[in-house]
Amino acid sequence: MSNCLQLDHVDYAYGAAKILVLSDVSADFESGKMYAITGPSGAGKSTLLSLLAGLDAPSRGVVRFEGEDIAASGYAKHRREHVSLVFQDHNLIDYLTRLPL
Repeated sequence: MSNCLQLDHVDYAYGAAKILVLSDVSADFESGKMYAITGPSGAGKSTLLSLLAGLDAPSRGVVRFEGEDIAASGYAKHRREHVSLVFQDHNLIDYLTRLPL
């Protein structure tokens, strides 16, 4: 199997205070395998998924999809061609739901 997604020494910091959420994270995700990202609240699980999906950019390091740096190919292109997301309820669009609110 080939490495579909790779994180190479990724850091992520946010806000004016540059709060470090992820530090020197490296991982390889092989095509055809299933993975679970687990941990306590505040561990950086959602941040990690946002980086893999191209919703956020790392402060340092590289995220690759099929060997190509997603920053170099373009985050919008990566999301458009390779990513599907199901957001939690706070990101749903109220007027597009079929259920009354």
